[in-house]
Amino acid sequence: MMKKLLLALALLVSVKTQAQFTNDSLLNEVIQDQSGSEQATPLVSPRADGGAYISWFDQSTGSYVLKMNRLDAAGNKLWGATGLVVSNAPQNTALYRYDLKTDQLGNAVVAFQDQRTGSMQIVAQKIDSTGTAFWQTNGIVLQDVDGAEGLSPVVGILGNNNVIVAWNEYSASNAKWVCYYELDPFSGQPINGSSPQRIKSLTAGTGYSRPYIVPLGNTQYYLQYVQEAGNFPATTSKMYVQKIDAAYVQVWAAPVLLTSKTITFFFFPTVISDGNTGILCAFNTSNPNNAGLTCVYLQHMDSTGAKWSATGTPLTSSTAIQSYMGCYVHHDASNQTWIALQVTNTSQSAAGCSVQRVSATGSVLLGADGVVVDAQTPDIIYPFGIAQNGNKAVILYMVGGFNNQKIKGTAIDSMGVKQWAFGQKTICAALSNKDDMGSTPFMNQSLIIVWSDTRIDNGIYAQNLNDDGTIGPLAVGLTTNSIPENNFQIINPSSSLIIHASEPLNNARITIYTLEGKMVLQKTFYLLDGMYNVIEADNLQMGMYIVAINERSYKWIKK
Repeated sequence: MMKKLLLALALLVSVKTQAQFTNDSLLNEVIQDQSGSEQATPLVSPRADGGAYISWFDQSTGSYVLKMNRLDAAGNKLWGATGLVVSNAPQNTALYRYDLKTDQLGNAVVAFQDQRTGSMQIVAQKIDSTGTAFWQTNGIVLQDVDGAEGLSPVVGILGNNNVIVAWNEYSASNAKWVCYYELDPFSGQPINGSSPQRIKSLTAGTGYSRPYIVPLGNTQYYLQYVQEAGNFPATTSKMYVQKIDAAYVQVWAAPVLLTSKTITFFFFPTVISDGNTGILCAFNTSNPNNAGLTCVYLQHMDSTGAKWSATGTPLTSSTAIQSYMGCYVHHDASNQTWIALQVTNTSQSAAGCSVQRVSATGSVLLGADGVVVDAQTPDIIYPFGIAQNGNKAVILYMVGGFNNQKIKGTAIDSMGVKQWAFGQKTICAALSNKDDMGSTPFMNQSLIIVWSDTRIDNGIYAQNLNDDGTIGPLAVGLTTNSIPENNFQIINPSSSLIIHASEPLNNARITIYTLEGKMVLQKTFYLLDGMYNVIEADNLQMGMYIVAINERSYKWIKK
C-alpha cells in the first residue's frame, strides 16, 4: 500500500511540474488536473503561430467556472499555470455543449451557457492574445425573450471578423427552435436589432435544433440545422441548410433539405467547407442495404443549394459491418474529402478504423467500404481527428476499454497505407479513461491534441504531434550537461550517436528511422553509467534521423 501511495505521489509531482510539451507519452502536458475536483469538457482552437487556445470547466472552487489558457507552439502556458477565469457566473451541475473559435486577428471567441439570469442562457466572450477580455466582464448574455432556456451554442467567424452565434432555444413547454445573432467584433453587441433571428415552427410537434455555422466570405454564411418531428423516442430528424447574407438576409427562397436520409436524435452534425464556396457534411444514418445497421454518408452542397444527390454518398455499404462517423477533412492537395471511420462488427463488440476518400463529384475512391487502417479489435478503436499533411493525412484515435485507454496517431497515404515505419505513434501511454478529445490542424509542422483524463482525477491534458511522427520538441539535442529526470538526450549534430540518460537503465530499446519512416536500426542495450555509444549508427549516411528510445522520440542530425 505504501509503495502505491509513494508512486501516486511521485506521479503527481512529476506531472504537476511539466511546463511544456514533453517527448514522454507517459507524462504529457497538464493543462489543469487538481486532485479532489473535476476539470472537464475541454475545447481547443488553433492559432496561426502554431499555438492554441484551450478552454474547459473547472470545479476546484466548488462550482464550475469557465477557464482558458493559451499555449505557444512549444506548449508553454502563457496565461499562468492554471489559466484565467473567463466567467465565474453560476453554472448548472450538468455541463452542456459549447464552442470555441479563433477569429481573423488571432483572438479567442467562446460561447457557452450559465445561470446568471436564473435560468440557462447563452453567453459569448472574446479574449485577446494577452488574456484580456474584449467584451464586458463575464461575457455578453444572448437571450430570446420568448424562450425559457438556451443551450448548446456554436460560433462562426466571418471574413470581416463579425461573430455569428447560434443555439437551441427552449420554451417552458419544451418547444424548441434555433436562434442566431450576428455580433460586432469590437463591442460584442448584436448588429441588427436586439432580438435574435429564429428558425421556428408554428406546428405543434415540430421543432428545430442542433445548428452549425460555416462562414462564406466576408458577410455570408451557411446555417445548418435539424428539423425534429414527432415525440421522443420516435423523433424524425432531418437536416436543412440556409444561406444567409449581411443583415440576416436569407439568400435562398426556402431552406434546402441537405439529404433525404434521417439522423438519430442524439447525433450532432458538423459541417465543413469544401475548400471553395460549398459545404460538406458527413453523418451517421442507416445502411443503404439494411436499415437496421448504421453507416456514414457524405453530402455536398454548392453555393446555389445543388447537391450530389438526394441522399449523398454512402461511405460503406456492406451488411457485415457497421460504420460510424469518426472525423473528416477536406484534403486541399487532392481536392477530395478524407474520412476516418470507426468500423465495427454488427454486434459492436469489436471496432477498428477505416479510411474512405470521396472525389469532388461524390464518387468513393477506396472501394465500397473504404480501406482498413487498423483491423477490428475488442480493444475498441475510435478515430477522433484527422489532419491533412501535404499529400498525406494523420489520423488520431483512442484505443482501449474502460480505464485502459491510450491515444495514438498514424500517418496514411491516399490509399490508406501507413507511412511511419513504426505504424502507430503512442501520443498518450498513461492508462486511464479519456474523453472530449480534440485537435488542431497541422500548423508549423505540428498539431496539438487536447483531452480530459482520469489518470489523477478528472483533468485536462495536451500533447503535440509533429509531422514526422515524433512528440515533444521538433529538435531535441544536448546543449548543456543538464539532463531532465527520467529522460534521455543526444548530441546534435554529431558523427556518433551517444545516448545520455539521467540514471542507469536496463533493457533500453532503441529504434532509428529515416525521416521517410524507414527503420534502419533496432537493438536493446544497457545504460551502465547513464551513457551509451550506438556504434552501429556510425555506418549511417549523414542526414537527419528519428531516434526512438522506449516511449520517447528524438531527432538526431548525423554529420
